[in-house]
Amino acid sequence: MLSTLHEGLVSLFLQDPALAVRLARGIDGRVLTTAPGCLVDRHAAFHRDAERVLRMLPRSMDLLLVHEDPAHDEGGVVIVIEVQLDDDPQKQRRIASYLGLVVDRHDLPVHLGVVSLKERVSRKLANWSIGTALTVRPYLFDRHTIPRVDSVLDGLERPTDAILSGTVHGHHGNLAAARTAIEVARRQPNQLRQRYTATVLAGLGDEHRKIILGEMPMEERMQVSQLERKCGTFLAGRREGREEGLSQGLSQGLSQGQKEGMLRLLGALLGRRGLVPNAAQWARLQAAQLDELEACAARALEVDSVDDLLRSRLE
Repeated sequence: MLSTLHEGLVSLFLQDPALAVRLARGIDGRVLTTAPGCLVDRHAAFHRDAERVLRMLPRSMDLLLVHEDPAHDEGGVVIVIEVQLDDDPQKQRRIASYLGLVVDRHDLPVHLGVVSLKERVSRKLANWSIGTALTVRPYLFDRHTIPRVDSVLDGLERPTDAILSGTVHGHHGNLAAARTAIEVARRQPNQLRQRYTATVLAGLGDEHRKIILGEMPMEERMQVSQLERKCGTFLAGRREGREEGLSQGLSQGLSQGQKEGMLRLLGALLGRRGLVPNAAQWARLQAAQLDELEACAARALEVDSVDDLLRSRLE
């Protein structure tokens, strides 16, 4: 399953294909297409050919943005987007095979944009060859080429730029960019707000993530926590809780882990019904014993409010 970070970054380009066009223009001045609003993701249909012809996994590339325009001199454009979070020794050959099939199927100019968070990945993918016959020069979208968005007003004009900026620059320790992105996310519709916030947080290191979370209201932290659980994996497999449990001793770690797991379950059950504890209510739940939390979880789908739940089980 895709991580929150990977999925969130891909969704920025899916939601706003013009983002790739803007980034490419900022790198070399080239306008990949004058009609970015016409770009459509064809990945879902195309991957069947890739899987059959090349024996590739369906998610070998993340997005295949296509605009076919017979009136254009070149007939349109194809922009392939790949989010590369870590080094993958086989990735270059898969990219090359995929691009070859794209050229064969669409017969259009093809451009590759790679989102990278790590310097070693950027160096490896910036310009590479397979023998002397094939050289690939992607647009590399990393901290050196992604403009930093420092103004909330600028970010509100182009939210996807702000979230990408906050995620990538925040990953490299720029908390100002992360805070700007969080504020931009806060002013979006509910579904986008949660997804954007989780994406920015997923890009941060542990210490910086704790700082940003500590600055957020409890209600927002609860919403982010619920979204992270829905997405399955967070930060491509955070090991924080397990490491803390081991360092504190097996018995203590198991006990604390059970309580934290029950709190997460309780939050998910309440969230499913639109009930979100406020800061004071959440503090009472955190102070409860494991057996009390189990009783709350058993009642969570029956009560009409968080107050009712607390009155019935914690008083």
